[in-house]
Amino acid sequence: MRDLWRGNANAWECDELGHLNVKFYLAKAMEAVAHLAQGAGMTAPFRGGATATLLLREVHINFLAEARPGAPLVIRGGFTSLDENSCQAALVMEHGDGRPAAGLTLRLDHAVPTSGQVFPWPSRFADMARQVLISPPEPCSPRGLPPHPGRPNVSLKAADQIGLTEIGRGAFSPADCDVFGFLRPEGLLAKVSDSVIHFREAFPEEWDSQSGNGESLGGALLEGRIRARGRPRAGDLFVIRSGLVEANPNVRRLVHWVLDPVSGQPWWTTEGVAAMLDLKARRIRKMEDERLSALRAVCRKDLAG
Repeated sequence: MRDLWRGNANAWECDELGHLNVKFYLAKAMEAVAHLAQGAGMTAPFRGGATATLLLREVHINFLAEARPGAPLVIRGGFTSLDENSCQAALVMEHGDGRPAAGLTLRLDHAVPTSGQVFPWPSRFADMARQVLISPPEPCSPRGLPPHPGRPNVSLKAADQIGLTEIGRGAFSPADCDVFGFLRPEGLLAKVSDSVIHFREAFPEEWDSQSGNGESLGGALLEGRIRARGRPRAGDLFVIRSGLVEANPNVRRLVHWVLDPVSGQPWWTTEGVAAMLDLKARRIRKMEDERLSALRAVCRKDLAG
């Protein structure tokens, strides 16, 4: 694997849980992708005026060892596969002592920035990328999220019929968008992260903690899979509808649908495996039997994707 990014977990990038917020893992990963592309001859795919870019279509992330404020971090990785007009890349974010902080697998399309139309790689790029393919590293392997093709009928109407809980609502701002005017990849995690505190039925302990009626606990994402289904611009609206898939004493699995309330169509979908983090001991807190029974009563195993 090549060194693709080097920096740290800035204090202002860390959240109320005391560690690097999930959105910045993806922001730093996309900087690494820019260097990976340049190494295969694709110059500045994310610069204004580019005629070709890399569109993130799907990402899987394992969060392995939390990064606290000031932690030195490095990202290494490479391409793992390449077809006619898309590629897959694997990235491992490591702490300064070599411990994996996160493993990311990204599927990227070679596309026109303005229209999103996919088209074939230049032969020079394809030849160079294939010469440096790597095997997927172990930190990137899926753990609690089994392979799934993705749910086909994601819509606001379907969310209403299923009875998914609304946890977020808002609008995309210019600050959310890239040089081409579309939502930046880290926004795929940011909007859900900003809203998940309202998912009370899945994280009742965190709600109690925030209201001062419980221990110091917070919901921590351990693994996630995101599928981009649209390309929102500044001014577009969104609503987030969520459901709990399953729960055990250690973790809970959930889904979020980020939808356009105007058209009813999806912007993106997210699956996640999360746990309660004891913010003093910095350890995962197991659920009590009574709490687990309450969560299992609202689980929907047909929600995967």
